[in-house]
Parts: sequence; C-alpha cells; structure tokens
Amino acid sequence: MPTYEFWCPKCKKVFEVKRPLADFDKPSYCPDCNTPGEKLISNFASKIGYNLQVPKPPFRKEE
Repeated sequence: MPTYEFWCPKCKKVFEVKRPLADFDKPSYCPDCNTPGEKLISNFASKIGYNLQVPKPPFRKEE
C-alpha cells in the first residue's frame, strides 16, 4: 500500500498516510489539529533491492 506525504499549514508539520491507490486523490487531515493537509510530491521507493550497472564499452584492440 502506498504512503503519501502531506503538509499541515497550521502545524507546519509533514505527516504520512497509507492508503490504496484508488484513494490517492482523497483529502487527508492532520492527526494533531484535523486541518486539511496539502499533498506533497514524494520520491518513489521500492522494497526490491537492485544495483544499476552501466555496461562497459566493447573491447577494442588498439591498432
């Protein structure tokens, strides 16, 4: 389930909400003051680990 970040303009704090993709556009309220939060743009995260390797150029024999 994705985690969305919101900013509370009253408390000046960031809070996170986990919800299904189908509910991504629904409003979320600050857990401290119940003010509607502003959705933040977040980085993508994945639980799958991987290493990105750049392929080496082909071997060329010097002439």
